[in-house]
Amino acid sequence: MSDPLLTVRSWNSSAPAVGTSGWLISTSLCATSLLGVAYAHAADNAAGTPDSGYDGDDLSEITVTGVRSVLHDKLGETPLETPQSITVIPATLIASQGSTRLEDALRNVPGITLNAGEGAARGDTINIRGFSAFNDFFIDGIRDAAVYDRDIFDADAVEVLEGPSAVLFGRGSTGGAVNQVTKAPLATAFASMSANFGTNDLLRATGDFNQPVNATTAVRLNLMGESSQAPGRDFVKSRRWGVAPAFATGIGEADSFVFTYLHQQEDNVPDSGTPFVDGRPASVPLGNDYGLASDRDTSLVDITTARYKHDFSPDVSLASTLRYAHYQFSYLEAMPNFGTTPPVADEPLSQILVGRDYPASSGIETNLDEQLDLTARFQTGFVTHTLVTGVEFSRQTVNLFNYGNPFNSSNNWVAQTPLLSPDPYEPLPAGFPAIARSSDTTAHAASFYLTDTLGLGRYWDLLLSGRFDRFQADVSQVAFSTLATTTLVHTDNVGSPRAALEFHPTPAQNYYFSFGTSFDPSAEALSLSARTSDLDPEKARTFEIGARQQVLQNLLLSAALFRTEMDNAQTNDPENPTVTLLTGDERVQGLELQASGYITQHWELFAGYTLLDGETLSSATAAYVGKEMPNVAHNQMNLWSEYELPHGLEIGGGAYWVGRRYADSGESAVVPGYVIWNTMLSWQVTPSLSVQLNGLNLFNRVYYSGVYYTSPAENHVIPGAGRSAMLSINIRL
Repeated sequence: MSDPLLTVRSWNSSAPAVGTSGWLISTSLCATSLLGVAYAHAADNAAGTPDSGYDGDDLSEITVTGVRSVLHDKLGETPLETPQSITVIPATLIASQGSTRLEDALRNVPGITLNAGEGAARGDTINIRGFSAFNDFFIDGIRDAAVYDRDIFDADAVEVLEGPSAVLFGRGSTGGAVNQVTKAPLATAFASMSANFGTNDLLRATGDFNQPVNATTAVRLNLMGESSQAPGRDFVKSRRWGVAPAFATGIGEADSFVFTYLHQQEDNVPDSGTPFVDGRPASVPLGNDYGLASDRDTSLVDITTARYKHDFSPDVSLASTLRYAHYQFSYLEAMPNFGTTPPVADEPLSQILVGRDYPASSGIETNLDEQLDLTARFQTGFVTHTLVTGVEFSRQTVNLFNYGNPFNSSNNWVAQTPLLSPDPYEPLPAGFPAIARSSDTTAHAASFYLTDTLGLGRYWDLLLSGRFDRFQADVSQVAFSTLATTTLVHTDNVGSPRAALEFHPTPAQNYYFSFGTSFDPSAEALSLSARTSDLDPEKARTFEIGARQQVLQNLLLSAALFRTEMDNAQTNDPENPTVTLLTGDERVQGLELQASGYITQHWELFAGYTLLDGETLSSATAAYVGKEMPNVAHNQMNLWSEYELPHGLEIGGGAYWVGRRYADSGESAVVPGYVIWNTMLSWQVTPSLSVQLNGLNLFNRVYYSGVYYTSPAENHVIPGAGRSAMLSINIRL
C-alpha cells in the first residue's frame, strides 16, 4: 500500500546545479510564495539513520509518512512543481521547537495571525493572508470545522495552502487552508516515547508505537497526556489527553485500507485576555485575570476515518475516504467588558473598573463525509495529462445552546473589578447559567471537481481546474423565554474555477502564474440569522506570480507576489444595524519569501517573510474606507535554524517577528508588534536515547497574539506566553 507514504521527490543529484545568480535573476522577474519542503532535523543521525529520509547530502527524495497529504493526493505535484503557495511543516520541526499545539506550529508560516473570540467562536481561530480561516481546518483532506484547541501529537506533517483553494475544499479558504496529515501504520516496527517537563508546571508524555502484523499489515498507536499552565499567567491551565490508534492492510499492494481513530479530551481554565484602554492593550501586570476562577472550557473530540484505495495500474487509482466525526464542547467563561462607560483618554488606570461579560455556550457537532477520488495519468498526442477528479458528499449538524448573558441587562450581576488588581474569585449567582436559546443546524453539501495538469512539452505545464458545490443549511432556533421558533433555510450553488501556467527551464527552477477563487456562504459557520439568510456568498479571486529554485542542490528558495480581492464582503448597514449588506470591498496584496532545507551538510534552515497590505476599499461604514483591515500585520517573519555538532549534539534557535496591526476596521485600536526568540539544545546520548532543552521567549517579551475587538467597551487581546524552559527525554526503540 503506497498511499500512507507521501514521497516528495525533488530533482536528483544528477541534475545540474543552479547558481545563486540565477535565483537573483528569477526573483527579479517574478515571485512566488513559500513552500516549506519537508524539513527534517535528523534525530537519528547519531545512529546513522536519518529520519524522514533526509540526510542533508541528497534532497532527491524526502519521505513524509502520513495517511493523506493534500499536496500528494489532490494537487498531484512535487513541492517544486506546485503552482500555489504551500508550506509543509513536518513533525520533526515541530518537535525541535518544542511545540505541542497546532497554533504554535503555524507560527512557522508568515502571513498567519491569531484571533480570539467569545462563546462558540473559540478554539483555534486564525487569519491567513488577512482573511479569517476559522472553518478552514482539515485532517487528511476532510474538513475539521469544530471548536477546540488542536493538539498535534498524531500529526506527521501540517500543510498550509495559501490563497483561495475552493477547487480543493469547497466553501471558505479565501486566505488559505490548514491540513493535518496524520500518522499512518508502517511496515517497520518501532516504539518512541517522550516525557516533557517545563517551568510552567508542564508535565507531558507522548508515545508512538508501530507494529507490523505481517508483510502487508500493521497497527500504530499514538498517545498523549498533558497538564500545564500558561507561562506568566498561572491561572490559565490546560488539561488534555488523547489516543489515536490506526490500522493498515495492503501495504505496498494494489488494494490498501487504512482505518484511523482520534480521541482528544480537554478540561481547561481559559484565558480571558487583557482589555484595551485608550486604543491599546492595558498596561497591567501580565498575571492579571479578568475572568472568574470558575471558568471552564471543555471539549470532547472523536474522529473516525476509513480509506480504501485501489491501483488499477501505476497510472490509474481510485480512492474512497469516509469520515464520521463527533465534537462536544462547553465554554463557560467571563470576559472583560466595560459596558456603557469605556475608559476615556488619560483616565488613571487605578480608577478604571472592569465588568464581566458572560457569553457562555455549549454544543455538539457532527460531520459525515465521503470523498471519492480518481487519479489518472495518460497522454494525448504530445500532451501528457495528470487528471484528478472526484465527488464529495457531506452532512454536518450543530446543536448549539446559548446561555443567558446577565451582563447585557445589568453590569452588577457580579461585582466590577479594578483594572490593576482584578479579583477572579467572585462566585456565580445561584442557578446560573441557564439556557436562553438553542439552535439546530443541518447542512448538506455535494460537489464535483476536476483538475487536469497538461504537460505541454519539456518546459511548460498548464493546470485547469473546476469545482461545483451545492451547499444547503437548515436552521431552527428556539428562544426559551417565549418558546418562539424561527426556521431559516439557505441554499448556494457555486462554481469555482482555477488555472495556472508553469515554466520550468531547468529541473531546479519553476516559474508560474496562477488564478484562483473562493466563496464564503452566509451559513459557512453553520449558523444563520434573519439578516444573513438571504445573502449570496461572499466571493474572492486571487492572482499570484511566483518562482521557486533549488540552489546548492538541497536548499529551496521561493518567492511570490499575490493579490486577493473580495468585492462583495458583508458589512453592516450603519442606518439600520439589523441589516447586513454585501457592499464591502477588501483587498490584500503582498510578497512572500522563504528558504528551507540544508545550507551545508549539517546546517539546516527554515525561514520566511511576508509583506502584507490589507485595505478596505469600500464599506457601508464610510469611516472604514481606506483603512487597514483588522489583524493584518504589514511585516511578519519566522526564522529557525539548526546545526549538527560532533558527538550527537545539535543546537538550534530562531525568532518570530509580527509587526504592528490594528484590532478593528476603524484603526482605533492598535496591537503592538513584537519579536520573540527561542532556542534548542539536543544531545543524542545513545542510538535510542536523546535529551532536548528548549528555551521559549528567552527575553520574556510581553506580546499579544489573539485579538478580539467589537467596540471600545467589548474587546480583549490574549497575551503570549512568557519565558519558559522545557526538558524533553526521548526514547526510540
